Amino acid sequence: MIRPAQKKFEIDTNVKHHSVPTVEVKPRSFGERLREERVRIGLSQTEMAEVGGVKRTTQHIYESDIRVPDLKYLDRVRDAGADLSYLVLGVRQAPEGADGIPINHTTLANIYRVVDEVCIDAEGRLLPLESRVRVFQVLCASMKVHGTTPKNLEALREELARFAVS
Repeated sequence: MIRPAQKKFEIDTNVKHHSVPTVEVKPRSFGERLREERVRIGLSQTEMAEVGGVKRTTQHIYESDIRVPDLKYLDRVRDAGADLSYLVLGVRQAPEGADGIPINHTTLANIYRVVDEVCIDAEGRLLPLESRVRVFQVLCASMKVHGTTPKNLEALREELARFAVS
C-alpha cells in the first residue's frame, strides 16, 4: 500500500522572540453569509429559494456571489428568520432580549405618558429628570420581562399609581 507523503512542519527560527505573526482574516462574502444564514435557520437551498420567491438555481447564484438579490428577496428571507444585518453588513444583530427590547413607537409613547403621570410631586409638578429617568428605566425593564402589550403597561401604571398614593 502506497501512503501519501506526510507534510513536515517546520518552525521558522528567524522569528524574533516578541514578534506576533499576523494573520489576515478574509471577511465572508455575501454569498457565504447567505449560505450560513440558510443553514442556521434550517432550510435547504430549494426551501430558501421558495421562501425568497426565486428558483433554486437563482439561490445557488446568490450563494456563489455571481449575483446579489433584490430587496423583495431580502424582505422575504428576513420574514423567515434571516438576520439582514448580518447578510448585508456582516454584523449580527443582538439577540432579542439581550441588551434591548423591541418597542414600537406607540408603546414608547405610552411609557413616556405613564412616567409623566406618576412622576409628579404633591403640587402637580414633574419630579426632577433623574427621578423620571429611573422610573422610565424601571418601566422598560418591566416591559422586557413581562412584554410590551398595552395590558401589561396598564398593569404597570396601576402598580405605580399605588406607589404614588402610599
